[in-house]
Amino acid sequence: TAQAIAMGGPGAVFWMWAAALLGMAVKFAEISLSVATRRRDGAGYSGGPMYYIGSLGEKFRPLALMYALLAALSAFLRRPERRGGAAGVGRAAERLVPSMAGLFLLLSLFVLCCHAQALPAALRAIVTGAFSPRTAVSGIGGFGTAQAIQWGLRRGAFSNEAGLGSSAIAHGSAAARSPGEQGLWGIFEVFADTIVICTATALTILCSGVGIPWGSSPGAELLLSAWETCIPAAPAACFMALSLLLFAFTSVLGWALYGTQCVRFLWGEKAAAPYRLCFSLAITVGCLVSLRTVWAAADLLNGLMAIPNFIALFALSGKAAKYAEM
Repeated sequence: TAQAIAMGGPGAVFWMWAAALLGMAVKFAEISLSVATRRRDGAGYSGGPMYYIGSLGEKFRPLALMYALLAALSAFLRRPERRGGAAGVGRAAERLVPSMAGLFLLLSLFVLCCHAQALPAALRAIVTGAFSPRTAVSGIGGFGTAQAIQWGLRRGAFSNEAGLGSSAIAHGSAAARSPGEQGLWGIFEVFADTIVICTATALTILCSGVGIPWGSSPGAELLLSAWETCIPAAPAACFMALSLLLFAFTSVLGWALYGTQCVRFLWGEKAAAPYRLCFSLAITVGCLVSLRTVWAAADLLNGLMAIPNFIALFALSGKAAKYAEM
């Protein structure tokens, strides 16, 4: 969210909302199709875009293989899963994420209450910046609608992963029998990720009055500076570090699961252990590579993953619509 604002201006937040509204429908389709086409794998299930892409017929199998390969590569931008599979990842996430998300929101709301007088101006900047041909900001010439749309959609897709098909891999392992019922959780995920968490982050930054490094790629330090306008620096920094640790930990647990499921689809169970080893080695590489390079690689692989996924979603849209009626 901080990067979307710095690179696309306040109007990028509006386009993150727009991406989320479209993403809710996309995520519902991904998850419901994943549940409908999953395969039994030992004591549980395996599902994901590679399975519903493959359900279109043999001529679509290259697309299914392409998706699985790209998803496995994309997972290298995260960290490895611990042993325990989908159930272990689910248990870790359900214990860590709700409590940290709640505390994160409470802290952001406290800062917003301290700067409540700036809220109308922040909302006005988001709306006007989304449609203005050129929005002037301090220090640079300004941002136009094109930049706002570009960065809002890019970071919106990254926040909730709608269109990537990644979370459909995890939902494909769920015990739920109804594709439509499981798909509703996808709608909730997008709403919680982008509409709630990202909006709270954006408004906290914009209302706090902290200096925004326009045209750069800031990290968590921008939100931390916003928190520190109302909260002592030491507690704010400790909570930020803990939030990043736990949010990142659960995120990479999930992506490690996605990558492992994809290599199993490609080469079978024998490929899982070597993949995890390579995944572990990627931690060291990730510590040495610049943030800009990581973002560029993530955007590239996300975009490539979306191509076979959207082809299948369009082809299976009628089937997904039927699940919405159930």
